[in-house]
Amino acid sequence: MKTPAFSLKYFSPAAPLRSWVSSYYIFEADVPMLSDTLRAELPQVRFMYEGNGTFSYGGGVAVPMPQAALCGPTNVAVGFVARGPLKIFGAGLLPAGWAALVGAGASEFSNMLADLQDVAGPVARRALHRMAEARNHREVVAAADAFFLLLSMQAKPPPLWFTRAADEWLASSINPDVNELVKMTGMSSRQIERLALRVYGASPKLLSRKYRALQAAVRLGLDPEAGWEVAAGGVFYDQSHFIRDFKTFVGMTPNQFTAKDSPWLARLTIAKRQSLVTMPKLNFVS
Repeated sequence: MKTPAFSLKYFSPAAPLRSWVSSYYIFEADVPMLSDTLRAELPQVRFMYEGNGTFSYGGGVAVPMPQAALCGPTNVAVGFVARGPLKIFGAGLLPAGWAALVGAGASEFSNMLADLQDVAGPVARRALHRMAEARNHREVVAAADAFFLLLSMQAKPPPLWFTRAADEWLASSINPDVNELVKMTGMSSRQIERLALRVYGASPKLLSRKYRALQAAVRLGLDPEAGWEVAAGGVFYDQSHFIRDFKTFVGMTPNQFTAKDSPWLARLTIAKRQSLVTMPKLNFVS
């Protein structure tokens, strides 16, 4: 039997990390070249321990990806081009995790890459080496747990009261209303905007647009036969508005997203089959 060219597997981080780190994933591709589109997403820590690649944000100039990279939160779709064979470990940082483990304002890193060693120090290089030498996925995950646990020893107290309210606000409504977040937190619109920029990397208004489109993409991916109207959920003005926002945050039109052999549908199927008990609610639409 021929070995598949691509492999994507999800894992849960160590228990003490689950308030800060969403799921882990390991992507492997035994191909000479790969071109893909990544939707707008949570900030990511990525270790490319085999191969090399570039990111382009919103159709911009290609930026080389460091082998150990801190990828800030994205508010546009991102093009990814790589030379393989590839082995990539990735982990999504929840907003509370960004505040605790990185600490810098998330908006300063939005839609950009940074060398993880510049942020985390030599522990990032050690984790990269351990992953490159790992004999199996279990050892890769162990290297990641060790890396994040070391970072957590110097963690800063995150504003959990805000991230819990904002995560719930984003994940529980198909059309998050900024006024609802104001009511939930008892803060002024200006205070909420400052906090959202610092922890989420975007204003509440932009976050609402982003998660409205991402939730629609999940609905469309899970039931493509239902059509765009069902996926839109009645929260877009019309079809052109839906397509415009979908393309901004997902990187393609709904028709391209649901095309036969679409990598997006394949990834959604894999994620559904491997869904983790520990996966945070926000992760399902991020």
